[in-house]
Amino acid sequence: MNVQMVAKEFSLSPSLQEHVLRRLRSAFARTQHRVGRIIVRLRDLNGPRGGRDKACQISVELPGQPEVVIREVQENMYGAIDNAVKRAAYRAMRMVDRKSRLARRGRDDRQLRIDDDEKDAGQP
Repeated sequence: MNVQMVAKEFSLSPSLQEHVLRRLRSAFARTQHRVGRIIVRLRDLNGPRGGRDKACQISVELPGQPEVVIREVQENMYGAIDNAVKRAAYRAMRMVDRKSRLARRGRDDRQLRIDDDEKDAGQP
């Protein structure tokens, strides 16, 4: 899983980097082999003025599918990261599961057609 982090309007501390990586590894454990790249953008919207202004945007690239983009704004950067990761992982997992389900259904439909064709070919 390729992870890129970008911080604007504040410095990205090692503990914050580790927190992001730990959350991503945990949340994407099931789908990490299907994820192309994850971009995490962290930003302090209001700067030193304070308030509900910590933003985390997560973009997840899934090969052959639309990009998943989640944006979360909280008073606390850790809270914004936690919620954004949770939402992004849920959305990515649903997209991967749906694609797998559709692929299986397509194989099942093709197998049914093959079986029907073989039966028809064997009967006079």
